[in-house]
Amino acid sequence: MRLFILLIFITLFNSVLSAQNTQDNSYRFFVDMNLVEDDKLTVELITPKFSEQEVAYKFPAMVPGTYKVYDFGQYVSDFSAKDASGNNLPVTKTDVNTWTISDAASLYKVSYKVDDTFDDITASEKVFEPVGTNIKKDIQFVFNNQGFFGYFDGYLRNEYQLTFNKPDGFYGSTSLDAVKREEKEDVFISKDYQYLIDNPIMYSLPDTTSINFDEAKIMISVYSESKGITSKDISESLKELMIATRNFLGGKLPAENYTFIYNFSSDGNSGNYGALEHNLSSFFHFPDIPAQAKSYMINSLMSTSSHEYYHTVTPLNLHSEEIGVFDFNNPVMSKHLWLYEGTTEYFADYIRYREGLMDQKSYLNNIQDKINGSMNYNDSLPFTVMSKGALDKYEDQYLNVYMKGALIGMCLDIIIREESGGTMEYQDLINSLSAKYGRDKPFKDDDLFNDIESLSFPKVREFLDTYVDGPERIPYDEILGKIGLVLKKDTYDVIDLGGTVQIGFNQENYRLKIAEMKNTENKFMTELGIMKGDELISFNGNPISYLNARDVFGSAKKQVKKGDKLELVVARYDISGAEKQVKLNAVVSDTKQKYNYELSLSQNPTDEQKKLLLLWSGK
Repeated sequence: MRLFILLIFITLFNSVLSAQNTQDNSYRFFVDMNLVEDDKLTVELITPKFSEQEVAYKFPAMVPGTYKVYDFGQYVSDFSAKDASGNNLPVTKTDVNTWTISDAASLYKVSYKVDDTFDDITASEKVFEPVGTNIKKDIQFVFNNQGFFGYFDGYLRNEYQLTFNKPDGFYGSTSLDAVKREEKEDVFISKDYQYLIDNPIMYSLPDTTSINFDEAKIMISVYSESKGITSKDISESLKELMIATRNFLGGKLPAENYTFIYNFSSDGNSGNYGALEHNLSSFFHFPDIPAQAKSYMINSLMSTSSHEYYHTVTPLNLHSEEIGVFDFNNPVMSKHLWLYEGTTEYFADYIRYREGLMDQKSYLNNIQDKINGSMNYNDSLPFTVMSKGALDKYEDQYLNVYMKGALIGMCLDIIIREESGGTMEYQDLINSLSAKYGRDKPFKDDDLFNDIESLSFPKVREFLDTYVDGPERIPYDEILGKIGLVLKKDTYDVIDLGGTVQIGFNQENYRLKIAEMKNTENKFMTELGIMKGDELISFNGNPISYLNARDVFGSAKKQVKKGDKLELVVARYDISGAEKQVKLNAVVSDTKQKYNYELSLSQNPTDEQKKLLLLWSGK
């Protein structure tokens, strides 16, 4: 009798389960975070119904906002496809991101395992953590959804439903629409794949704080490995920033619901820290900090938070077809990174300055640093050309969008104010472009300059043609001089390293380290013998810190010349993790010239300069 009852129960249970999982045109994913095996999660998908005999299931090679090809399919294994009876269907892996399934008209279910990117040490291109994934059983899960969920070619616009079984007490921080939030299970829906990728999820024990305005609800979610910083710690400064942004944008925030997701963690191998923007959220990855460093971290966060939030204006509400109709596996770059990242970087700090959250001296130092930083890149390379080639040919020039790109925005702001007699500013131009286009109406890449000219002034078009689309160096002294700023330029020599050396940070011992080396096979670097991963201890007997790191290979304060000797002490780790300090020596064989710019207020500004400075700064 007991067996019979059990059989009835199983039959009824399976009938209910079958009814719940009847196929339709949507994607229905299932993930159980309680079942982590070998640091991997199993993903199951009840697929849409197909009439084709063959379909291709894909993971993105790249996603919007990253400007890097990461090939998320490389983290997927044990892929299988089954019909409704549980029979296997033929599957062929056709490239790193694609699985082709035969007899697709019979396809019912797909399953596979996913490894996370945070602890990957094998990929040649480490995934930047704000776009990556993390699996820490019973501690934290980071779902940047392109790392877990794919799409069928030709079915990007179908609805997605995600069902998560979660550990006790866990909360999923996201701006995705939740149709169910219960103690053990959450269900989220997304209107299509693009929206799914646009909404990351972080699962952990909750640490959240809300900031509410009449038109917008802001949520702050924090995961701190050491509990050194909380959402409440961040909320006061972030509320000030949101009020400032709201005032600057005309008294209304552009996103009704927005989630700031902050991850303070020692996990990750990219060697970089920062954030990635989305329409309704942003994901931040920074080193875990002790409580005593809290105030420093919060101050640093506000600039990044301002940058990511302004992305709700551009490119999320103002973009070209290359961004609006994004090809996840064959991405085509727009030539207007100066607008998407550069303008955003300009407004990130300008809003804080304009609205009284940053003093004048700090802001002018910020501009000065960007001018100096931009000179580390190829200043004769047209920005539009660099943008089109940012994924390959000009990858090493991309970071200039945060230097020269921001300066382009500043120059446009000054020129527009001058040409309009103070009746128009750069934000007004952005508003006009957004009104003409918008989130669902992208512009054509080649039409943007014409649109800008029609909505502003010929001088603005002349600037764009000459200094953004052309190779000429921006005359910063002339343009900044319009608002009574004086730019002084000196030259100095540094060691020619032959390529790019990127400095990172080991948050466990607070040492700077060599995070990346590209095209550095020159005589000096070969003789010195420095290696990726080396942690910097001292140079010529001087301990290395943030304060003097720029001096190691030459700076305006510590100039070098041919024949100088450099003694560099570094820490290296063997395969067992044991540290050994190594002394490196080399003689400077080649130098290259650098510029050092200093920015100050004119002591004798003209009335016109005073007027334009007041219009620009509000002070």
